[in-house]
Amino acid sequence: MSPRAVLLAAVACASLAACHRAPPRRPPAMRSQAMDLSAVPPTPVAGSLRGQAFRTVEAWYRVVRMPGRERVDLIFSEGRAGRLCAESTPELARHVWVRFPGVTQLALGTQRIDPPAQTPFSVHYEWAEHDKWSGHGGGSAAIAVEALPPGTIVGRAKICFGDATQSCVAGAFRAQECRNELDIDGPRSGIRQREGAPAP
Repeated sequence: MSPRAVLLAAVACASLAACHRAPPRRPPAMRSQAMDLSAVPPTPVAGSLRGQAFRTVEAWYRVVRMPGRERVDLIFSEGRAGRLCAESTPELARHVWVRFPGVTQLALGTQRIDPPAQTPFSVHYEWAEHDKWSGHGGGSAAIAVEALPPGTIVGRAKICFGDATQSCVAGAFRAQECRNELDIDGPRSGIRQREGAPAP
């Protein structure tokens, strides 16, 4: 093969690889330091996910106490907490959730995060599509825990993701604890495949 042919082949391979390369992740529409929680309305967490309206019907949280897997998951859902806490009714309801790793109890105060950080918490949302679950994480968020009555977390949140539609949700929440010792999976469980969610 001539040097010119080798060069053309190399260029073609490079072009093909570029065509198949995943598009870069967009930055969230707003960084956490720009999120003014005092301006968040005292209404349930709502906004837009993937270009479609989202409104929280119920908020709940779960505490995982297994050694090495301790965490608190705070979940905003279009549905209601199901029998296993990780599921919802209706089953296909979308969720936005906040994971606080390494703790079993939250403290009063405001915490913020921006990608690529995963601590002090991470944020994620997920939806059902073609009989499987897909998700998007790595957002910017500000979470204010304002009160901690027994079995309850009261606060405000603003969360923005770097997806194609610049999804954002914001609002107030009063999350009740959902208890089920059998629920050791991640935010979703069952026969449907989960994609894009962190390991349980």
